[in-house]
Amino acid sequence: MTHQPQRRLAALGVSIAASVLLAGCVATGGATGQANGDDASGPLILQSRFTDAEKGGMEQLVAGFNELGEGEVELNSIPTSTFNSQLPTYLTSANPPDVYTWYAGQATRDYAEQDLLLDLGDVWDDGMGDFSPALRELSQTEDGSEVFVPTGYYWWGVYYFRSDFERLGIEPPTTWDEFLAACDRIQEQGVTPVTMGLSDNAWLAAAWFDYLNLRVNGGEFHLDLLSGEESFDSPEVRAVFEEFAKVLPYVDPAVLGTSHNQAMSDFAQGKAAMYLLGAWAQPSVPEDRRDDLAFFQFPIIDEAVPIAEEAPTDGFIASVSTTKPDLVKRFLEYVASAEAQSMLMKGQQGTALAANPDAEQTLDDLATQGKEMLESAAQVTQFFNRDAGDALQGPADAALTQFIAQPDSLDAILRDWQAAAEQVRDGS
Repeated sequence: MTHQPQRRLAALGVSIAASVLLAGCVATGGATGQANGDDASGPLILQSRFTDAEKGGMEQLVAGFNELGEGEVELNSIPTSTFNSQLPTYLTSANPPDVYTWYAGQATRDYAEQDLLLDLGDVWDDGMGDFSPALRELSQTEDGSEVFVPTGYYWWGVYYFRSDFERLGIEPPTTWDEFLAACDRIQEQGVTPVTMGLSDNAWLAAAWFDYLNLRVNGGEFHLDLLSGEESFDSPEVRAVFEEFAKVLPYVDPAVLGTSHNQAMSDFAQGKAAMYLLGAWAQPSVPEDRRDDLAFFQFPIIDEAVPIAEEAPTDGFIASVSTTKPDLVKRFLEYVASAEAQSMLMKGQQGTALAANPDAEQTLDDLATQGKEMLESAAQVTQFFNRDAGDALQGPADAALTQFIAQPDSLDAILRDWQAAAEQVRDGS
């Protein structure tokens, strides 16, 4: 299938740029639930990938809706890695859960193209007029059908602890040369400059690829690459890996066998100085170190390249096979409300920015910094799998982890990556 990406720069909740990628089609009006009306038996099942610290916000959201007396929602929280791998099974099962937490962008459109998602246009038309046009486009298929209700988005940064940098004599770098020089000074003092937890979260390596590509080649090339208009074995991508290779001497040599939890522990104990992470990771930092936590913008490599930032947008999708479409829409109308999103953001401990512009949110220093960074960006992308489609994350994980293990095998790695990407797209 040939994909033709769309491009748009506009306000995303707080007037940041949003890039809208590929599109598909959505089933409308043909599901059993829509034809026969709501099945009143049993609660609405919300399948959520949020656990641990972020689970609290979801629990408050569900409790708030249930208190309205307009129907019952039951929360089923699944570990993220399990949820992500099982979502295709959930959506294609004979009796699927009704509503799911998920990602905006191509990751959602992939399921819409398979006629698996409920059309949520009524939800948008009835109560989401204050949401930015960019967020609406990010929630649409190519034909303009809404299949996603956004709740919030977040920032990425290179996290560090202020006291550790002070002890090491390091200032937060702004350029790539300054970053590499800082890595050198940190390593000389017996501290690992960079950590990643890849044994159970290989996708974290894609954050490095995304940012290096954004800084070397820019946002438009990045989106063209992820949509299949450019090749992973192109000279431009080779240039990205030339920069990635400069980081590898400073990365924990055991990174491929290190879990994210272990990497966070090493980071919190000062054994590793920096960790490229999304804001979702902040609650994993021990409470006695959270006031010391800071981040800096991924360093600039080429000043001529417009600055792009990752701002992944989270929200909800619904199964087209739900037997409770009316209840689904009532629940998602509540989810989109300022009241509900204020509650949800409070429960997420300052790790996201509300999609509803009227939501009340108290921003701490990190959230304020993240908001300002996104607002000042010339362009905003989602994340590798969200912009490319979830099926392409596996080939990316394989390529990037192999490069970390065998950087001298770059030619074969990029050929294999491109071939795997073409196979995925040909089968879509």
